[in-house]
Formats: sequence, structure tokens, C-alpha cells
Amino acid sequence: MIKVIVITMVLAPLVAFLPAVSKAAPAVNIRAMLASPVDLTVYSVDRKLVIGHARFTIKEAGKTVEIIGSTKYGNGERDWERVLLEHQDGNPLPVIASYQSNFLAPDGSAQLMEKADAKSGAASCRWGSQFGDISYEDTLEFGSDSYAGAASIVPLEYALKTGGSSVHFQVFDCAPKPALYNIDAKLDNGVARWSFYPGELAKMGLTPDLGWLNLVARPFIPDISVWFDPKEGYQYVGTSKDRFYRGRSQVLVRNNPGHAIAGDSAQQALPSTVANDPAKASN
Repeated sequence: MIKVIVITMVLAPLVAFLPAVSKAAPAVNIRAMLASPVDLTVYSVDRKLVIGHARFTIKEAGKTVEIIGSTKYGNGERDWERVLLEHQDGNPLPVIASYQSNFLAPDGSAQLMEKADAKSGAASCRWGSQFGDISYEDTLEFGSDSYAGAASIVPLEYALKTGGSSVHFQVFDCAPKPALYNIDAKLDNGVARWSFYPGELAKMGLTPDLGWLNLVARPFIPDISVWFDPKEGYQYVGTSKDRFYRGRSQVLVRNNPGHAIAGDSAQQALPSTVANDPAKASN
């Protein structure tokens, strides 16, 4: 997402992929690992409003993995994405084959349309009014450690499940032009607690590796955090990220019936309806 989350997600502007992974490791079942379907509630970044709901489903057929995501917001906006992955011999995780996502305004017009074909390298970003109805195209070199959209959760969760505390991979994103960004993801030290989800969690922070530009660009790059539940085999439980490049910040929380948001002084029940967020309705 995660634009992600999701980045979404999502991430703004290769050497070791998964150092703890053996090439002889058996292929993983992504659908089982992510416990498809994944139902999420979308909150405003200040956690005061429920602004949408999302569902992601994962289907595996032979060596092919398909992830479909659909998000609907209370203000009428809609997001849709499809990630196609393929298993390859000697790699426990599937590699990206293609990716497409559409971010739509309340009237159905496109705010952003992303496409990438990993085999040919063709990638495009079509922006709506935010960037003056402009399109960018490029040819990129996707590798076995490249991901996009919701599939970006896969290397994170797999690293935690195999005892790792960090992972380096690439994420495709439009920021605003199509590009592959090197990502360093590290597990925070100690137990993490999150006001959106109960219990002791594991938190991974994602940082784009921009080389020598890190020192200059870091203050302008939004923070992206992803949470996992160690008690459930490091199952993914949520992401804090921007909807897309220069889009609004939002929080996606995996639905867990009966849990509550921890307030400053008391437990507050999760909202059950979608509410518009007037302050963040436009991008």
C-alpha cells in the first residue's frame, strides 16, 4: 500500500535483496501469507475520521499471483490497482510482471493513472489537473527485487517471517515521472505500539535510498511506516502513507472486529461509517 502502502504507495522521491533468504527456499504462498482477503479502514492522518474502506484480494494460479485492490472514499474518490506477479525457479518470492493503478476523482476523472510492464520495461504516469493533465513515459529496468503498489508489503513481511530486521528492494512509483526507487526498510528497535491497533506490534520504517541526495532530500520525503503483528506470524496490519505523490496523507488499518482505538485517557470504539473529511477532500 502497502501506496503504497501503498506507497501507495506511494513512495516519493541493488545489491542485497533478502540477505536472510536462501535461493533454495521453497516458493511462498502469498495468499496465505497475507491472509487474503485483506479488508482495511482508511483514516485521516489525524485519526479523527474514517474516510474510506478498502479490500485487497490475492489469487494464485500455478506460478502466477494476482493482487487486486479497490478503495472507496466517502467523498466519492476511488482507487483501483492490479499487480501481477510470477514465481521463478530459485526465488522464494514472486517477481513483478505488470502493475496498473487508477486514482479517480469524485466525478470519475483520472487524478493519476500508473502503468508498468516489467518484462518490456515500459512505464507511464498520466496525471490529471494536479500536474496539468500531463503524461510521462519511460523504459525502466525491473529486477527480481522490484515491487509496486500493495505488493510492496511482500518483501517486508517475508523478511520478518524469516528472522530479518531489514530489507532492501525497489518500488515503482510516479513522483511525478515513472521511476524505480531503492528502498531501505528497517525494523524499529523494541516493541511498537500503535493507537490504531491493539497489542504489541512490529513497525518497519521505509526510506528511499537516494544516494548522496539523501542528506538534502530527506526533509522533503514523507515518512512511510508499516505495522505487523508478531502474534499472528507478522501479519500485515496497517500503513501510514500518502495516497500518491503529493496526495493527502492517510492511514490504512486492517479490520479486526471488536478492537478499539486507544484514546489518550480511554478506549474509543472504531467508527463504523465513512465520513467526509472536508479539510482533506481535495488533492
